[in-house]
Amino acid sequence: MREAYGVIGSGSASRKVIEASLNDIGLEPVFIIPWYGKVTDGLEAVYDWVIDNEAAFSIVAQDGVKAVPKALAQKASSVTIVDDVDSHIISNLKNREVEGLALVLWDQDKENYSVSIASRAIDLRLPTLELTNGLVPIILDNDSDETEEKEEELPDLGEANYERETLEMMPTALVKRMAKDKGFDPKSKEDAVNMLSGGEDPSKVVGSIIVLMQDGTEIGFNGDPTILKKLMDVIVESQKPW
Repeated sequence: MREAYGVIGSGSASRKVIEASLNDIGLEPVFIIPWYGKVTDGLEAVYDWVIDNEAAFSIVAQDGVKAVPKALAQKASSVTIVDDVDSHIISNLKNREVEGLALVLWDQDKENYSVSIASRAIDLRLPTLELTNGLVPIILDNDSDETEEKEEELPDLGEANYERETLEMMPTALVKRMAKDKGFDPKSKEDAVNMLSGGEDPSKVVGSIIVLMQDGTEIGFNGDPTILKKLMDVIVESQKPW
């Protein structure tokens, strides 16, 4: 069974950002895309991309709203009408033979909703990336007083975890994005794994650290194991109470 990537949410960002993210993912997976009855700029970018690139996709549509446009429905492998689009997509991703990956169109104007759908996917331990922010893994602060937010359990970013075996277990989009961040141009997940694992030379193994600031800004750091260890040592030292 092919890997599945499910789009949830209706937020928007620059069309170029969304298209670049989808281009990074490529045409290997099958996409599950939502129809809420209303088209936002973000959803329009997704719809245009899957049609223009002849991607394999199915549609999960909200019951009781405007019908899916014929131009979109005719290209889909199936159209499923449900009461709760997001829950259906997330459940589908979890219950597949090969578990899928959630792509969130984060909506800054409806942040509680975005947190809610991302939390549902993270609670089921599905890899959850932000489609409107370059496929950055979503990390939710579980100390918030406003929402019951949870933190995604990302792979530990120590030296050993970027051996070939670990990279091969990661989602395709995340591995390809990591390779691109290092200046490589992988055509497939296998290419990205080869580029990141650095063969048998451990000095070439790379990793990333993503820091979530209090204002919601995410800052990423890439480097080899030596640099990352030094960075973690600084962070640990700064947390000491003395």
